[in-house]
Amino acid sequence: MKKILYAICAAALLLTVSCENLDLFPESEAALSENEVFSTYEGYHGFFLKCYLAMVCESQGSGHGGDDLSGWDAGRSTFLRALYWSQEAPSDEMYNRSGSGYGLRNATAMNWEPGTQFPMWLYYRCYLIISYTNDLLRRTTESQLKDNGVYEACKNEVGYWRAEARFIRAYMYYLLMDNFGDVGFVDETSPNGAYPVQWARKDLYAWLTAELEDIQDDLMPASQRVWGRANAASAQFLLARIYLGCHVYAGTTTDYGKALEYCKKIIGSGAFSLAPNYIENFLADNNTSKEIIWGLASDTDHVNGSGSTNYLLKANLHSALIAPGTGLDFGITEQWGGNHCMRQVFVEKFAEEDRDFHYADPWGDRKKDHRALLFMGPETEGKLDGKNAALVKELYADEDPTSTTVKGSAPNGALYTKWRNVMKDRVVREPSKYSNVGFPVMRLADVYLMAAEAIMRGNGGTPNAEALGYVNEVRQRAYCSGKYLQADKHNADGDITLDQLTYRWLLDERSRELWSENWRRSDLIRFDCYTNNYSWDFKGYMPNAKGINYYGIADVDDKYNLYPIPQDDVRYNPNLKQNPNYE
Repeated sequence: MKKILYAICAAALLLTVSCENLDLFPESEAALSENEVFSTYEGYHGFFLKCYLAMVCESQGSGHGGDDLSGWDAGRSTFLRALYWSQEAPSDEMYNRSGSGYGLRNATAMNWEPGTQFPMWLYYRCYLIISYTNDLLRRTTESQLKDNGVYEACKNEVGYWRAEARFIRAYMYYLLMDNFGDVGFVDETSPNGAYPVQWARKDLYAWLTAELEDIQDDLMPASQRVWGRANAASAQFLLARIYLGCHVYAGTTTDYGKALEYCKKIIGSGAFSLAPNYIENFLADNNTSKEIIWGLASDTDHVNGSGSTNYLLKANLHSALIAPGTGLDFGITEQWGGNHCMRQVFVEKFAEEDRDFHYADPWGDRKKDHRALLFMGPETEGKLDGKNAALVKELYADEDPTSTTVKGSAPNGALYTKWRNVMKDRVVREPSKYSNVGFPVMRLADVYLMAAEAIMRGNGGTPNAEALGYVNEVRQRAYCSGKYLQADKHNADGDITLDQLTYRWLLDERSRELWSENWRRSDLIRFDCYTNNYSWDFKGYMPNAKGINYYGIADVDDKYNLYPIPQDDVRYNPNLKQNPNYE
């Protein structure tokens, strides 16, 4: 298989998150007992892979059966989909126009409360995965492996297993720190069943940076990376990301140089290069892209369900986009009616001449900016139901995002063609029900943009030639210019000048490059443009308010820079305090 080999651990894994209590006794005669699982190499290897699988699937197997977290919609609460809802839906990029439950309307309008479900999905998924990594670390000590009679079988790989488990755990704690602030902490030394102790954000920042610096040399070298598994550059990327937000997480402005240092380590490693075509990072064979530092694998036969890139594909698709004769090939057999679309302010980040879709150019090869993979414009007229007007960027057909009916329905709101379950050779093949597109968690293009930002932050907001060079490297790939020039593509000059490189321009460029890749809310907060200083469609909308400006309210309460800690955890864990103004 081109993706990582999935060995499914046969144990039944049940979790009480607050107490991190793993029950490994079988639920059925088909399941194996704890002793059976941890008496073989295959059992250990399967449990190691479960730490990765839990970031893609909702359960042990395919589809919705046996969800690892009970009580919620299994598909909606998968890890990557929960991360999407925390990062993209409450931002200036994506607009959800279906589904009134689970707090998804609250995400659109930025008015969630402690009982709103969608932040809980990410919170509990993170702790679930932390519990897996902690248990793997407990069970893979040399003495434990020898006691179980598997040391000789595992000794050549267990070092990587442990380092990768520590990395995955660090990534989960980064997400918790980033989204929830002061959160409960447990590691492999914590007594089983103990309540997590709440750590201040700055203390978690210090632990995370020390932990990642410690493990980077224990991870697989970037030059020997295996698709789907973390490597040394993955830790360096996360370090750069955390150090870049030092003013948010630790209240200091002294660590931007460290962010630049780790960006340069990745760039200077020679292990990565930008894909010749932007879209190659979002196709079914993106495992071949030398740009992706770390991605999460997806496979229609073995790793499927309603999360991962399956959601990114289907929630955007309308039947018009996959109808015969359109020239578009998404390689997928299902669509969900265009459940979400792009917000107006996002569309406007691209030049007007690049926004419209043309059926003679379904891959966007003739555009200037090849990242403007949008579906809107005159040629879309009548394509949705044979009579609708052309799709436009505006979302104001119905101005109430709290309604239970479909909001901003066609022709309002641009759809997109970025994620496709097809190969980069563009040969039409038999479509599948589920996505084969891996999710690119970390890309080299992001490293270039982070390096430029680190330079500017270290210089008090002033760019230099080095920062400009990093930005224009990304721009040249987007515009097929410079060393990325291609005879069969439209080549344009996308370079900017030093005077154009400002914080606000860089924030917009990050959106143009990284849209729908689950970084946006954090970016807006880091640039102080989330609750204040910037407005977008339906931001801060309040039902029944008189004289409301439906384009969005410029400012909302600063409490929304953090999500509330789930109320049940606050209620039952005496160590936890709720975030300010959510009591």
